[in-house]
Amino acid sequence: MSDALFRPIGHDQVREWLGRVVTAQRANGAYLFTGPDGIGKSALALEFAGALRCQSPTNGWSCGACNECVRIARGVHPSVRSFAKPDDKSAFPVELVRDIVDEASKKRLEPGMRVFVIADADRFNDNSANAFLKTLEEPPADLIIVLLAENLAQVLPTIISRCQPVRFSPLSDHQVKQITAGWDQLPVNPDSREVLIRAAQGSPGRLRRMGEAGVLDTAREFLKSVRSDPFLASEKLIDSIQGGDDNEGKRAQLREIIALLTATLRDRLLGSLGAADLAPFTRPFPDEPFTADHLAATLITLDDLRERIDGNVNLKLCCDAIALAWPT
Repeated sequence: MSDALFRPIGHDQVREWLGRVVTAQRANGAYLFTGPDGIGKSALALEFAGALRCQSPTNGWSCGACNECVRIARGVHPSVRSFAKPDDKSAFPVELVRDIVDEASKKRLEPGMRVFVIADADRFNDNSANAFLKTLEEPPADLIIVLLAENLAQVLPTIISRCQPVRFSPLSDHQVKQITAGWDQLPVNPDSREVLIRAAQGSPGRLRRMGEAGVLDTAREFLKSVRSDPFLASEKLIDSIQGGDDNEGKRAQLREIIALLTATLRDRLLGSLGAADLAPFTRPFPDEPFTADHLAATLITLDDLRERIDGNVNLKLCCDAIALAWPT
């Protein structure tokens, strides 16, 4: 029988350490997996759940073929549950936390460990965190909670202090290329594909979203218009993310656009310092007219704007700020 579990490339040290934890039967009640979005934290959490319940483990790790592993991979195992913030919410709702707490208090339907995988741990606010702290600090003996977070700095200290931290590093560009080799939604042009891979910063999941959202075309249009009219460029930028009524979706798309613009600006900075092997898309100027200090200051501005998008910043004002700050 083939392996039913999705095994993300990379993270060998994390997988080896978790395997030793399972073999020694010394799993903690709560873990906090932190690292960039889209690099395999969720998939590895399910592998970990499989290892805890697997009928035929190999070196302390899940076989991927037994009944337990197959049901976990298909998302139908009653003892392995996944939860996440609703897409239309900016914070983890306290009502959902109460549902999770209620589920945690119930008796297990089958023998063995239960595992709750909870995404968006960096989106808990004080109310939702307070509703969860007692369960997180003293989970039932048969329950292991795995929290997933993209940004450790945004996770509340009260949550961090009650979990075993597990850090995930971005994948290498080589690993991202290996994972995404057959993806149809990415550009065929090698230079364009290379720009997106660099902008994804080691995250295949982010690369997929950027390809699906067409951020490369959006960035090209912005760079073309910002040279002559920054406010027109801002209008085009905000128009490009106006599809639908999902404000959180718009913020997510603008974050990916800023990530791509940041990558192009970073390449311009490298070019100003003498790098010569940059893709044409990232070097609209044969001779960079701005100093490295100026470009670095603009990079800091873009990073600050991208962080503000996670708050309640007005998206139109954010697009205006990007266009006005862009070095043309």
